[in-house]
Amino acid sequence: MKKLVAIITMLAMVLTLGTWALAEQDYSDINVKVALITMDSMSSHWVHVKEGAEAALARYTEQGAVINMSWLSPEQKDNSQQIQKIEAAVADGVNYIIIAANDPSACNRALEEAIAAGIKLIYVDSPATVPAEVCYATNNYGGGVTAGEYLKKALDDAGITEGTIGIVDAQAGVQSCQDRYDGFASVFEGTGFTLSERQYSDGDELKALELGTALLNNGAVALYGTNDAATVGAASAAAEVIANGQNVPVVGWDNTPSNIAHVENGELLAFMAQNPYDMGVDAIDAVVALTRGESLNGESVDTGVSTVDASNVADFK
Repeated sequence: MKKLVAIITMLAMVLTLGTWALAEQDYSDINVKVALITMDSMSSHWVHVKEGAEAALARYTEQGAVINMSWLSPEQKDNSQQIQKIEAAVADGVNYIIIAANDPSACNRALEEAIAAGIKLIYVDSPATVPAEVCYATNNYGGGVTAGEYLKKALDDAGITEGTIGIVDAQAGVQSCQDRYDGFASVFEGTGFTLSERQYSDGDELKALELGTALLNNGAVALYGTNDAATVGAASAAAEVIANGQNVPVVGWDNTPSNIAHVENGELLAFMAQNPYDMGVDAIDAVVALTRGESLNGESVDTGVSTVDASNVADFK
């Protein structure tokens, strides 16, 4: 019996040491500079991407890696400003650019020049058309379909089978929002509903509120927001008419404190929650893998989306 106990104890020690060895891998061969370039520096979505990247950096730093990352982001969504950030990263001699492209083609020349300088590209959230090592992003078209189906069911349940659905959009030319619109629109093809012209809020919640209010004043029976600011504005517009006893369902995008509050207050039926934190983590993992000679084959990785409504909103705080 004592012999058996000794064997079990020894095996436990071996397993513990093995687990410790796996956890304490040596990344002292990693010494690189990284530029993280998001669409803007205001949205909490991009802050979460940065936080995920920083968490991964801290993990690798503890195990010997040296990864110097700069967050080079325009104050607002602007193609020329994003191009300037790419050029600044090239001038700084970075090894990697992790970027959420504001436009699928506007930054292509700058990105091609970065590649020519030996820099490797990693896309998060929104790719350009220049090939990169890997892309970590939401399936925005699929998420748009999910949002459309959710809103259509809510309208059906309320006995509303026709009318105009107001579209509060982000900014013209942003591919992720285009995909979210296209997926959403596909749900309403062949129905009694029509979609309004896309109203661009340019990332401004106040402008989105004004656009949403105008759409409701023109008879829209529901609203759809394609990003965080657009959704906050649309929900705020709906709050004003809901206070007067009118039911206007709103569905939109992105996990923000404002959108959570609107769901809790009954002014926003649901929003599609992305996983920006995971995008940041995955991007730094890719930096390490690529530095060690692995090929990621230009793969596009779906980082997932969740539907957040009154039934589960508490889980997303």
